[in-house]
Amino acid sequence: MSLKKIKHMLEESEWKLGILLNGFDDLKAKRIKWISNGIYTNKWFADPFILDFDDKQIIILAEEFDYSVHRGRIARLAIDRQTWTIVDCKILLDLKTHLSFPMTWREGNHVFVCPENYQSGAWNLYEYNAGSESLDFVRQILPEKLTDATIFKNSSDLFILSTYEPRPNGNTLTIWKSSSPDGAFVKTQEIKFPENIARNAGSIFNYNGKLIRPAQECNKSYGHAVSFQAVTLENGLFEFKEEFRYHSTHPKYQRGTHTFNTYNGLAVIDVHKLRFPFLGGLYIGFKDLLVKLHLKKPFEIK
Repeated sequence: MSLKKIKHMLEESEWKLGILLNGFDDLKAKRIKWISNGIYTNKWFADPFILDFDDKQIIILAEEFDYSVHRGRIARLAIDRQTWTIVDCKILLDLKTHLSFPMTWREGNHVFVCPENYQSGAWNLYEYNAGSESLDFVRQILPEKLTDATIFKNSSDLFILSTYEPRPNGNTLTIWKSSSPDGAFVKTQEIKFPENIARNAGSIFNYNGKLIRPAQECNKSYGHAVSFQAVTLENGLFEFKEEFRYHSTHPKYQRGTHTFNTYNGLAVIDVHKLRFPFLGGLYIGFKDLLVKLHLKKPFEIK
């Protein structure tokens, strides 16, 4: 094994999902049902979006990462509400390039999914086919390397909010606008934050009559925490002001959190830790020491 692969392995994360039965209120109160992977011991799941649920199961779309495949794929997961365990995992989209963050967007009875696939150089639209349990390609939305992009609809206007390569985890959020789902999106705004909280951590949601955007705080590392920002939209221009910041409260998965999404009162979140906590912790601690001694540059947002 090469030195590069060893370093990558020591820095590698492992993710865990959590369900919040009362949505954002449960997150603030730290009431989270942590989900077991069940038989899927060689995989982790992240970037969850709720597809549907009833009193027996919760169905979500998520990034599936199998260590034997070693790239992200989009999966449909079924979570049993008695055992809080993933009881079924079906791969819906598998490409040669890494897939993650299956942003879900609903129009009438149609469920559209726009996964992150920046390695392909574009952001594409798929429709979820419940009958065949598949994602059917519709069209390319933007020829950009978008990272964790979301769509927000206001009246007849559609907005895409995203960071993108080469600084996806930085402080600049870019916004595109279209007046039609089938129309072209035009860049309308760039917002620079005073810290690295530009990257989306989920879709904008309504909480007690207020719009909230979950955003990733990446000051120390990727997906370190989630910044929940109040959204103001006037004359087609956005403003954001942080109201709450969440750091992982799981006893083992404390390295960070990355995604929060809500649907019909239910919410889902992910948290992460190092795959090899002891050796990985020693390695990262050594790197931090080199930074303090000015022998290495600090964490750089790429």
